[in-house]
Amino acid sequence: MPGEPEDAGAVDFSAVFGRVAPVEMEIGVGKGSFLLAAAVAQGHRNWFGLEIEPEYAEIVRLRAARAGLSNLRVERLDGKEFVMRRLSPGCLAGLHVYFPDPWPKKRHHKRRLVDTAWAEAAARALAPGCVLRVASDHEEYFALIDEVLSSEPLLEKLRPEEAGDWSTGSSYELKFKKTGRPIYKAVFRRRASGSGS
Repeated sequence: MPGEPEDAGAVDFSAVFGRVAPVEMEIGVGKGSFLLAAAVAQGHRNWFGLEIEPEYAEIVRLRAARAGLSNLRVERLDGKEFVMRRLSPGCLAGLHVYFPDPWPKKRHHKRRLVDTAWAEAAARALAPGCVLRVASDHEEYFALIDEVLSSEPLLEKLRPEEAGDWSTGSSYELKFKKTGRPIYKAVFRRRASGSGS
């Protein structure tokens, strides 16, 4: 978290929110359409957002404050590093990754969020039975995300009928739907401890 030393340990979400409640996290909140709506709809949960762009993080903070949402926090943090280094096992009740930067140029692929190490860390951070939802409009990157997450032993991909018809609620999705661009989505569930590994 900002101002903490490099070697800070796992985040204590009960201290961050001032209460004990299930925590769902979104990586790359943008202007916060999904996160704000989720925090309003599910006030019994804590909603934690990561956004690398400072102006977007500030917009979401201001909107949350105006709405009186004490169950929402946004920090300007790198989603890859945070998941890899700061989450304790089973601390998340849900993880949302919507339209991550595809970094289409080959030389930039190393900057992409989802890779094997990240997938393992994300899976460990989810409590058993909880889900990771991903969405992208970039077919090639989504195919890679799907392959990487499907290969993670701690995760199982839900069939479309299990996942149900769901929306990210993000401004990206609304924009892409209007222009008729396809959106690729998947839901992965954390297996019960010990199974699949």
